[in-house]
Amino acid sequence: MGNEISRQEMELFEAVKRGDIESVTRLLDMQVDINRHYFFGNTLLIQACRNKEKEIVELLLSKSADVNVTGWDGETALIVSIIIGSQDIVDLLLTVKDINVMKKSGLDGWTAIHYAAMHNHVTIVERLLCCSVPVDINDNAGCTPLWLAARYGHVCCVDVLLKHGASPQHESELGSSPLEIAKQYGHSDGVEMMEEAIRLRSRVYVERDVSIMRHQYEEKIAELQSEVEKKTEELRQSSLVHESEVMKLTNMIQQKEKEIRRLRMSAADRVGERQGAPEAWLLMQPPGDVIRAVVALAGDQWSDVGFELGYRMSELPTVTLSASLPSSKLNVILRRKADAVGTSNVVGIILSACRRIPLPICAATIRDEVVRHQERLKTQNGGQ
Repeated sequence: MGNEISRQEMELFEAVKRGDIESVTRLLDMQVDINRHYFFGNTLLIQACRNKEKEIVELLLSKSADVNVTGWDGETALIVSIIIGSQDIVDLLLTVKDINVMKKSGLDGWTAIHYAAMHNHVTIVERLLCCSVPVDINDNAGCTPLWLAARYGHVCCVDVLLKHGASPQHESELGSSPLEIAKQYGHSDGVEMMEEAIRLRSRVYVERDVSIMRHQYEEKIAELQSEVEKKTEELRQSSLVHESEVMKLTNMIQQKEKEIRRLRMSAADRVGERQGAPEAWLLMQPPGDVIRAVVALAGDQWSDVGFELGYRMSELPTVTLSASLPSSKLNVILRRKADAVGTSNVVGIILSACRRIPLPICAATIRDEVVRHQERLKTQNGGQ
């Protein structure tokens, strides 16, 4: 038979156009091609949708009519039903399991929701969105359903699309967004709605970003707190394990310090008997005693002594002064030497010794001690 339409097929097509369901039922039992194209590329299903014959549509669907077949203009049965605004047939077609709700038609590449938006069929737009149709689906020119609704001033349709997240600023290949096309055609209500949507979304996005950042920071803080607690516990356990060893080392250090002081005092006593080298004896004394004795003798020359000692000892640790006053033996030797050679010469002896034998004394320590000494002298003089 080829592409020719048989008498039975022609009779079937006419019965569909008339809405004669009995004839359609009878003729469908004759094993005809239910999906073939008739005049103007219409199939039996498309023709039944065009004539709003719901019962015949149900019958054809029960006989496995292909809901995705297009006519010569590229329109499916769903698109035809949307164009004429047949809500009940649209609902019926959307129950078909394999229906392609995003199938494009014609040169423009419009989908079902594009046609619904252009014809301001708000209920159908919502129904299609519930079928997981992307709200900003593009046609061949990058236009969205919102672009078409805004172009034709369909405010109700614009409102529905905006509530489902359609973008008023989506740029099409025509060089305009829905907001711009609404301004171009003077649809002020649509413009106002889209501008308000942009403002609301800006706040929502900011609040969302702040919420995300706060959540991320809280997670990070919790993670860091957990690490701190873990490390603290590890240190506590480590401290308990090594506490005895630390105590042993501490006791050992204290014993060594006592031994050093004992050897220093013993050496000082032996060297002190040598009158020919008093500076060597001085250098064997406790640092605090030497500082106080030099300060007492140096008077206004303390700065020279302090800076010279600080320069010589700048890389050594600061020494904590232990003695409250110089020992009587040290005073006697220093003053005897001062009477013999003069105070400045005694200071010179100390400086000369510092150049040869490093003292663990810093300039800051000497300076503080000199200041305290001068204050004591002022207090005594004032009291007298």
